[in-house]
Amino acid sequence: MTTTAPAIIQARMSSSRLPGKVLRPLGGAPVLAHVCRAAAAFDAQPVVCTSDLASDDPIVEFCQDNQIVCVRGPLDDVLERFRLALMDARVVESEWFFRVTADCPLLSATLAQALWEAKEDGDAFLGVEQDQLPYGLSAELIARKPFLEMARKELGPSEREHVTMHMYKNPAEYRCRRLSPPAALQHPSLRLTLDYPEDYALLASLFERDPGLTAEGAIAALQEHPALYSAMQAEQARAVRS
Repeated sequence: MTTTAPAIIQARMSSSRLPGKVLRPLGGAPVLAHVCRAAAAFDAQPVVCTSDLASDDPIVEFCQDNQIVCVRGPLDDVLERFRLALMDARVVESEWFFRVTADCPLLSATLAQALWEAKEDGDAFLGVEQDQLPYGLSAELIARKPFLEMARKELGPSEREHVTMHMYKNPAEYRCRRLSPPAALQHPSLRLTLDYPEDYALLASLFERDPGLTAEGAIAALQEHPALYSAMQAEQARAVRS
């Protein structure tokens, strides 16, 4: 598949629950390297958009070392960061782009391909039904033109932090669709994102087994070794009680 579209990856070091998570090692490589690898698997151009704070300088250094385009902008105005990325001359110009978060090292190329193949004229946004999917696998596909028009509007802080929120809230203006994932990925009880120390412990154990892990491989591993996931859930429950 050739999407000829950028995958814009929002990344920052200042996570309150798990600081520096996007550069933590998984299977011998930083989390962000796995996210970029997954984006490249569906032939998108990985583009990292981070903040202009000094705390995010390590992300810029990672991108420079790995020849990945990196664009900087306001920390809380993520929408503006995406706009700056789309207007950057180093970023391939396309009618569409993928939105990706850097805490999803198991981003599914299968789902990204499904979104790309399902897009239609008039769509502003395509995603996957989140209640049918493990948390942490999916990208979003967004049409460039309506996004840039939206970026020029007077939007509230939440709408500028959560990039596609204004689209969801205005269905009469923006055509937003969500697809059902393939049956093999319909395991909504699983959590494969990176937000808490317990998430990191689970992902570290999975990537230790397979440094080239995919979303499908992670689901298969947890079905084969359910104790791994049960241990993560137990750790999260203890953390809540403490």
